[in-house]
Amino acid sequence: METTESAADSLINPSLRALLHDIVDYAGLFPPADLPLDEAMHNYMQYRQEYERWMLSRFVIPVGRLEELSSYSGQFRQGEPFAFSVLGTGGASEGDFLSAYESDLAVIDVFDEYHAGSAQAEVMEVRLPAALLTAEASAIETFLDAIDAATARAGIAKLDLFLEIPLAPQTHDAIERFAAAAAEFNSRQPLPARTTVGLKMRCGGVHPEDVPDVEHVAHAIVACRDAGVRMKATAGLHHPVRHHDDDVGTMMHGFFNVFGAAAMASEHNLDEEGVRTILEEENAENFQFLKDAFAWRDVRCPIAGVDHARESLLTSFGSCSFEEPVDDLQDLDLM
Repeated sequence: METTESAADSLINPSLRALLHDIVDYAGLFPPADLPLDEAMHNYMQYRQEYERWMLSRFVIPVGRLEELSSYSGQFRQGEPFAFSVLGTGGASEGDFLSAYESDLAVIDVFDEYHAGSAQAEVMEVRLPAALLTAEASAIETFLDAIDAATARAGIAKLDLFLEIPLAPQTHDAIERFAAAAAEFNSRQPLPARTTVGLKMRCGGVHPEDVPDVEHVAHAIVACRDAGVRMKATAGLHHPVRHHDDDVGTMMHGFFNVFGAAAMASEHNLDEEGVRTILEEENAENFQFLKDAFAWRDVRCPIAGVDHARESLLTSFGSCSFEEPVDDLQDLDLM
């Protein structure tokens, strides 16, 4: 029997809800799930009706496949509007990126107009051009201004961007320069902002080399926290707590670790070493969800602090599975 929204809310631990609300961007089209569009959309529509829907956020889809969603227009008009995060085409150079971006915006504009408020592309995820990984912050700002101008010309009212930079030793400086440029760009946006820019970090994949070390994840979290720039994560966060994955052949990050570390970093101004310690935690019992706070060991973050971190620092993560995170939470007797 479906629980009413108000009754369901009362059954959810408040600090658990604060940390995990709207946290999963469903990416069933992507590895390792690799589902056909019809199956992935069926799953997403089903998840929107389930008790755990409070954890579900956007549907992730390549921008080039948006037009395939026209057959779902009837379903889109039922219930709450559908929100999409689109993967942009991108480009290795600034020129190639901007040319592809203008084409992507034309596709998004047609999609948004066709579905007239019942479905919208709210976010674009795309790699930062490789040429800008060695650029100064001022050059990145100029690039972001060009993106903003293209968005305005296309008549797009709202589209946030999360630009991906690989997490590796050689990109630490690039992430800091990008965060500084994004912070400056965001500060100059009128309110309400047409576009805010954040960092996308990849936390895993199907190969061991796809999984960044904890020190690189910690660096990205601290760099964005210090700059006041939002992040989103993708890949590798199917399970709550850090663990060894035999299929991938390496240790994998947990979403309690990553989002909990971000919350504690935001609330307590942790340095990279402090963030790393939380990222390395492998015992689920050391993460506690209290009535008025989220806690890791003896460190607490009040619910208001968790809310602030989710809004201003780490927003969501893409996952090809929604069921695995939910099942694990049930196994931990948290839902």
